[in-house]
Amino acid sequence: MQNNPYRAYQKTQVTTAKPEKILLMLYEGAIKFTKLAILRMREKNLSEKGKYISKTLAIVSELMNTLDHEKGGQIAADLENLYMFMMDKLIEANMNNRVEELEVVERLLTTLYTAWQDVVNNPRPDGVPSPTLQPELNALYQQAQALPKAR
Repeated sequence: MQNNPYRAYQKTQVTTAKPEKILLMLYEGAIKFTKLAILRMREKNLSEKGKYISKTLAIVSELMNTLDHEKGGQIAADLENLYMFMMDKLIEANMNNRVEELEVVERLLTTLYTAWQDVVNNPRPDGVPSPTLQPELNALYQQAQALPKAR
């Protein structure tokens, strides 16, 4: 067996990454595999479509299995429901060859990825609006912080 330096690098990236980075990597993989499933479905390559849908299902299942309901509370419950919805859409897409179902999953995964990316890359105190996802609210928050405090 030949050593593949790229695979060794990938394995090192995953085994040494922080949990937040692994979360982002899982979303990136799920988005990539969903896009590939869409492409293969449009090409009428059903076996490859099924392979990529299966990979997306595995990642979404892993995301759901790693939810911490104790710490996450309602957010974890809402994410679990969203992940189950995506899994249903993936199964429907696979059974009925419906690109639209895959596109729904891709949009949801992309939205969640963007939100998590913002949380990971821009940590801030609770209640502070995101400069990336909520620029108008963040500007108002910054203005309010600049006002003199009443004594």
